[in-house]
Amino acid sequence: MILIGALAGGAIAVARAGNSALPTMAAAGGAAQAPAIPAPPATPPAATTATSPAAAADQPARHEPAPTLLPHHVHGRIDLTAAHKVDDHYEIQSGGQTVLLTLDPVMQAAAENVLARARPVQGAIVVMRPDGTVIALAGAKHSKSGTSATSAPELATRAWAPSASVFKLVTATALLGEGLSPNKKVCYHGGLRSIGPDNLVDNPRRDRRCDNLGTALAKSQNAIIAKLVHKNLQPAELRSWASKLGLGKEPDFCVHAEACPYDIPDAPLDFARVAAGFWRTELSPLGAALLANTMATGGMSVKPRIVAALIDGSGKRHEAETPAPHRAIPAKVAHAVAHMMVGTTEHGTAYKGFHDRRGRPFIDAHVAGKTGTLTRADPYMQYSWFVGFAPADKPEVVIAVLLGNPPKWHLKAHTAARLVLQRGLAHTK
Repeated sequence: MILIGALAGGAIAVARAGNSALPTMAAAGGAAQAPAIPAPPATPPAATTATSPAAAADQPARHEPAPTLLPHHVHGRIDLTAAHKVDDHYEIQSGGQTVLLTLDPVMQAAAENVLARARPVQGAIVVMRPDGTVIALAGAKHSKSGTSATSAPELATRAWAPSASVFKLVTATALLGEGLSPNKKVCYHGGLRSIGPDNLVDNPRRDRRCDNLGTALAKSQNAIIAKLVHKNLQPAELRSWASKLGLGKEPDFCVHAEACPYDIPDAPLDFARVAAGFWRTELSPLGAALLANTMATGGMSVKPRIVAALIDGSGKRHEAETPAPHRAIPAKVAHAVAHMMVGTTEHGTAYKGFHDRRGRPFIDAHVAGKTGTLTRADPYMQYSWFVGFAPADKPEVVIAVLLGNPPKWHLKAHTAARLVLQRGLAHTK
């Protein structure tokens, strides 16, 4: 099965078998035909001068570089519901051409299986390599009973949920980027589920605890974020760092992907609440994975890639180009945030998802992560987030999980992410 859709005239096209079954992947011998993709333009021949046969024999042999498939040749044109598995990869037959995809069958199955186990009202998982190669992209919706499911791949690229405390990664980046010391402590009270005006000012009688930004990220402590932001950050500065991290811009991806919007107000209390992730910011799972990836790569921004190559009608292979990354934020800032993210899984909000009841880790590697949880009352949906990467010291896998859970949920996002990461790290050994 594959839970992936693609653009067809600007809308996600999802193949369904019946009313509730997930789409069945075509067998290698009977693949569905996707709409034809224009062939890559021919590479113009290099200029030559007349050379005698003898002189030509003395010249070194020239090795023609592999032709490059530019991203715009497939941008928005791929119908991934026509994908079928061939040996160790997925491909699409399209108008006499073959599009080879970057999806890893093992990781795609892992993502689909975890979504089926989680049974969210709706949910999505994106898994990628630090260079932007997408190795799994899955989305699904489940009935109220949780017994039937339909494919909803657009959930992986749509900004359909509040970013919740995942936005604290943006705020932490801004604070550090504007000069805050990672060790700077503030004293605070409350802030577990809300932020009020009293959380912005010092109150020696009530502020019995003192801690730093690392604790705020690991424990998702809103009062620490609120006071640090109130004392050390301006709204314009947070807007600037959000933009540097790619928010507000559509990802350059061959499948339609929405921008992740943010609205950062100037009023002090509203500003503190947004900085902590309470409202006015949204993320797609793809956008969340790219955000985590910036920390995993030491501050670099990459373009997500799901097309590996195209084989034209003559059998000639055209490799998809891998755009060079560019620096989004300073390496020092990214490394500091990444280090703080490890606390989330080792003693913070994702501890239970990554350790058994005796405190033993499920994964034999440090995992960097950030959780987020917000609840919508009517109709009820609990948005459960996890974004991160592993191993934290030398990232191989980057992941974003978003589950829109019903009142009786089956998995939280941090547990779902751990299950996929376990498979991914074992698969790369």
